[in-house]
Amino acid sequence: MAYSVISNYVFDPQLASEYASAAFVENLQLLDRALGVVKTVNASGLNSSLGGGGQFVDMPFFANVASLINRRDLTSTTAPTDVDITGAADKAVILRRRAGPVKFTEDVFIRGLRRESVEQEIGRQMGHFAAKETRERLVQVAVAAITNYLSGYHVNNVYAASGTKANLTLQRLLDTRMKLADAYSELNTVVMHSEAFVDLMSDQITNYKIENVGGLSVVTGIPAAFGMRIIVVDDASLKVDNGGSYKKYNTLMFGSGALGLIYHQQLRIEAERRLDFEAPYWRVLGNFDFAPHMFGMKWNSGTANPDNTALGTPGNWVDAGMDHRTILCALMVHNATAA
Repeated sequence: MAYSVISNYVFDPQLASEYASAAFVENLQLLDRALGVVKTVNASGLNSSLGGGGQFVDMPFFANVASLINRRDLTSTTAPTDVDITGAADKAVILRRRAGPVKFTEDVFIRGLRRESVEQEIGRQMGHFAAKETRERLVQVAVAAITNYLSGYHVNNVYAASGTKANLTLQRLLDTRMKLADAYSELNTVVMHSEAFVDLMSDQITNYKIENVGGLSVVTGIPAAFGMRIIVVDDASLKVDNGGSYKKYNTLMFGSGALGLIYHQQLRIEAERRLDFEAPYWRVLGNFDFAPHMFGMKWNSGTANPDNTALGTPGNWVDAGMDHRTILCALMVHNATAA
């Protein structure tokens, strides 16, 4: 019986999933090693609003007892006042994302490609861009949540819409770090746009001093970021178009475990063969669900699976009632020379 070698090809979603998982995990590991502030949590250990298929994730904690320690009077016959221990909860919202569907006909093999190269390339791209999407939403949540923190804690806004620009400098970086008061040293990582990084380095050039001592050149000055790790990434949430005014830049500082990634569904790839067209083709789809979160803040909207605009709206986030110093994030809003 005559047959076509091309039409005998069967797309292997398992192989594509392996390549996707490898790319996804590798990219997130690189992010985690760079930041060192992201805590990965499996959703099975937490409560969602509707069990395993819910739209929100609750993370309960005990609040600090108010006025726990008081003076004790040895001669008093009055009963002491009871104080209560209460609980509260962070609340994260689950984002549902898809990669694809990607469509391809088997004519691609006529160009001499190996069959395995299709699974490899589709899987690699899905894994890479899924990881990029996860990172972008994580940074977006951090900016939105900390912007809306009560009483203006954690935010140092020096941005100028016109006139003299207020760029990133060491002094302004220090002022932002001190928003956490005596917990300032818990902040160990700075995340900034590349155009803000240029300003920071330019500022430091004027702070370095070189002296000749006993025939040796001694360089003194302030370290790059007070010993903190600097991460430079051109994320959309770190450079914002402010209409006709200067671009607005966000620089974030984090402490260990400040952010969380909660997974409800890891990246899963499915494929189908479509024969109901003149040129039959394969259709490949990847799905994954995750909840990007800042610990100590909570999602304050009833909107499930929000779009990016809603997720990045500060009004949709409120603090969960912790001591503000336990929320290990500070934000500086500023200008940059470049824009």
